[in-house]
Amino acid sequence: MANADDMSDMVSRANCAGGTRVPSAASGKFKVEREIVDGEPVVRVTFGHRSCVWLFLAVWLTGWTLGCYKLLVELATRPFELSTTLMALPFLGAELVVLFFILMILFGRTVFTFRREGGTKFSGIGRCGITKKFTFPEKGEIGTDEIVRTGGKGGPRTFYRLVVKTQLDLDGPRVIYETTDADIVCFLCKAAQEVAGTVVPPETKKSPDELDAEAAESERRDFEQLAGKAPDGLVVSRDFEGRVFVVVRRVKWVMAFVLALIITVFCLIARSKLPELSVNVVAIFCVGIFVPSALLLFALFGKCKLTLDQGRGETFFGLGPFGSRRAFEYGGQFEVRVEESGLVVNGERMKELVVVKPDGTPQKICASWPNDVKPYLAALLRHPTSAPAAFS
Repeated sequence: MANADDMSDMVSRANCAGGTRVPSAASGKFKVEREIVDGEPVVRVTFGHRSCVWLFLAVWLTGWTLGCYKLLVELATRPFELSTTLMALPFLGAELVVLFFILMILFGRTVFTFRREGGTKFSGIGRCGITKKFTFPEKGEIGTDEIVRTGGKGGPRTFYRLVVKTQLDLDGPRVIYETTDADIVCFLCKAAQEVAGTVVPPETKKSPDELDAEAAESERRDFEQLAGKAPDGLVVSRDFEGRVFVVVRRVKWVMAFVLALIITVFCLIARSKLPELSVNVVAIFCVGIFVPSALLLFALFGKCKLTLDQGRGETFFGLGPFGSRRAFEYGGQFEVRVEESGLVVNGERMKELVVVKPDGTPQKICASWPNDVKPYLAALLRHPTSAPAAFS
């Protein structure tokens, strides 16, 4: 990956190598994390979206909320009419949208994870948000540019963009990110160039004896892990046909307690007010109580299950027969790695299992599973016949 300082045709006044000030990470605007993952440099840049606009939105939302409250009271006291209920949905939807924008401004964050071949951009609150992937093509140049857009009451606005340009992009550079804040774009440009431009010394060719020794050491660690105690909450079983079943079930007591408390409060309120409530309100209550009840059942009885069957595997994450399933392939010629994913749960970045096919196609699984079970699962995928399990 080439550096972007020579991009005279693309980089304009917003270029980090030009006159625009490049902020430092110590200023508090950015949080920068550097680490090595599987021998590859990774830079993670996190920044928020604080703005005084939330004050205006909060004042507007206060008046709008009063109007929505009166609307709900009117719907609760009059006979149910489908047309009236449907007309009220846009007003309630606007309430939720503006509330989301306020929360995004106050607590939202954007996280860029840069690797040599590309990276990801996450935007959201906590672990709820959208993750998008991007790539750095070979012989591409990373830099910044700016574009002026007209329209609206505010007049023309200048947007600064983080871009990647190659000779094949005849329609213009590939835009990774754009914003009206030049400092953010400049800092992201420097972080991307730092990773993409890192020179890794060539690997020394190893002798067959050294390769055999490394493979033997890797197998020894796998067998040692499989022969030892399995992580808490993980159960392995194998049937007479050679199929291996791995189940991870851990009760989330804190989550279950909070949900049980919410359900109890809802039920007490409904019991005292049920004779006074209209059919419309009762229907809304039933829908509202369904969500915490389902979450409570999942916290108590939810499970993760991995099935390995002669080169074909399946993961399951859910409750009973309901949940998310994903099929994948594995085998002796497949490579199994544990890598970081774009998922963050309770402030912890989750890892995922990457099963690489012989043709180089990666299959990513188990990102939402507990991190401490993934090294064990990786060893099991490499040596499924060595699972220390009793026949069922």
